[in-house]
Amino acid sequence: MKRAAGTIAVLVNNLEGVFQLSVLQGVEEVAAANGLGLVAHPLVGLLSPDAVRAEVAEVLRGARGVMVLANALADDHLAVVAESGLPVTLISHDTQDLELPTMMFDNHQGVALLMQHVVEACGRRLPVFVGGDASQLDARERESAFRDEVVRHGLTVPPENYLRGEFTPRLAADALAAFLAGGGQCDAVVAADYLMAIEAQAVMRAAGLRVPEDLAVVGFGDGPEAVAAGVTTVAADVVELGRRAARQLMAQLSGQPLVGSTLLSTHLVRRSSSC
Repeated sequence: MKRAAGTIAVLVNNLEGVFQLSVLQGVEEVAAANGLGLVAHPLVGLLSPDAVRAEVAEVLRGARGVMVLANALADDHLAVVAESGLPVTLISHDTQDLELPTMMFDNHQGVALLMQHVVEACGRRLPVFVGGDASQLDARERESAFRDEVVRHGLTVPPENYLRGEFTPRLAADALAAFLAGGGQCDAVVAADYLMAIEAQAVMRAAGLRVPEDLAVVGFGDGPEAVAAGVTTVAADVVELGRRAARQLMAQLSGQPLVGSTLLSTHLVRRSSSC
């Protein structure tokens, strides 16, 4: 594989997702400003540990620094990257066993803002939560934060109101449609990302429910799609996440040792899908 001189390797699990592409955009901006190329390596369809290790070894052989996005690598394979001696930055991922710097959104703060808006401002008491891909740290943290907020606000949310959308709008739509068909009750939808929230709004309206009169719809993150759909979000600039992570890697390339997590804050953006 021919690489540009001075290359940053980004290991991803999906080269077509909106989140991944936005992160890569931010990384590429900073890499180019520092005279470096970028090569994204999708680790998809590598079924055996040996195949993953072989691919990682190939990536390390040609890179000056490595970035790992979300759950692209399990911890045992992250150890291979860490042992290479190359600068490494994790994006929206963390590991307890390796001292690698991490850049991610403050998921607990963002979900707390959404729930404060839904419960306190909009007066809703029976939300349904549409979760993400449980293999990803962002998804686990957002669901944990939602459960914490349920307790904090004194809500009673039945188990059937926790749905799996896997960060995939079509799956989120199917889960919500099945929930409604089964007689599920809710007065708000809190989605683990804004793309699923957009789909949730469409499903609810197709079912004859009024948004926001009958139920509020909110989601984590933000983008032009949410603006066009009028969905309330906590704004989380994914391109900036990529930029900040790349700057962190640049600092390591200049000899600055980094460890620990850096959390990017969010802010509520109210639109027509809620009060």
